[in-house]
Amino acid sequence: MEEARRDAGGSDPNVDVIHEVGDAMARGDAAAVAARLHADVVWEHNLGGGSPEEGTYRGRDDAVRLFERVLEPWEYLRSKPRSIDQVGEGRYRVVGDLVAKHRTSNVEIASSYEQELEVRDGLVMKGSMKTGLAQSL
Repeated sequence: MEEARRDAGGSDPNVDVIHEVGDAMARGDAAAVAARLHADVVWEHNLGGGSPEEGTYRGRDDAVRLFERVLEPWEYLRSKPRSIDQVGEGRYRVVGDLVAKHRTSNVEIASSYEQELEVRDGLVMKGSMKTGLAQSL
């Protein structure tokens, strides 16, 4: 895991925050996610994708409620970044795969994802998430 973090830019403290949020989501730990979100975070979730949770979420509480709803039906939901690229001061583009298993299924699925994140002073200030089409594994 540490090697993957180094390969994905893990020497940058902001990248560490990105990994911490992903790890907390994988554990289903909404409190740990909340600890890394700015109180006034703006999160854009699957805009234009037609998903049930599509929308713009404003503020930590609103974003955490979204994440709790997203996590609830899954036995596990893990992000696996393939690349984390700095695209500006404190701004990052993350491309990777989500691997998940629904609580009511025996099938593991994978879906590509892309995030744009702004991290400042150890907190996510702004984020967007777009997921691709799911595939059975």
